Amino acid sequence: MADLEAALEARHPRRLPKHWVMMAASAVVAEEGKLLLVRDPHGFWAGVGGWVDKGEAPDRAILREVREELGVTGEVCRVFRPFIAWDVRAQEPPVSFVLFPFGVKLSSLEFSPDRSEVTGVVWVRPDELVNYEMMPAIRAIYEQRLEEWLAG
Repeated sequence: MADLEAALEARHPRRLPKHWVMMAASAVVAEEGKLLLVRDPHGFWAGVGGWVDKGEAPDRAILREVREELGVTGEVCRVFRPFIAWDVRAQEPPVSFVLFPFGVKLSSLEFSPDRSEVTGVVWVRPDELVNYEMMPAIRAIYEQRLEEWLAG
């Protein structure tokens, strides 16, 4: 017979190692063979994206970020595999990062960027990505997943 009390005790947080996880969502927006990139206030390029707020679903987070950063609405049209980076910060307890990428179709290409978050917006061909400064982890994600994101 199953022992619920013992099972719950074995899974109690005080028995598990502590590990913090940061969660973010990112939009993969492609039009006519080009990808949409935005530049942050620090000068780095990436897809539209941001942190998932407490209690928020990642697919809702990316649509909120699209509205906040570009001033347009969108809809999720594809769901891609999450990207996980373990121990991104050398500290105790360890901190890892989970990125939820989504294919997003925008309602308009007439943007009104929030200049406090976005200092530039460009459409680039995949072979042009090397010309844009990206945070090392973001570049690694693009290099690993771009083919998957652009496939049918």
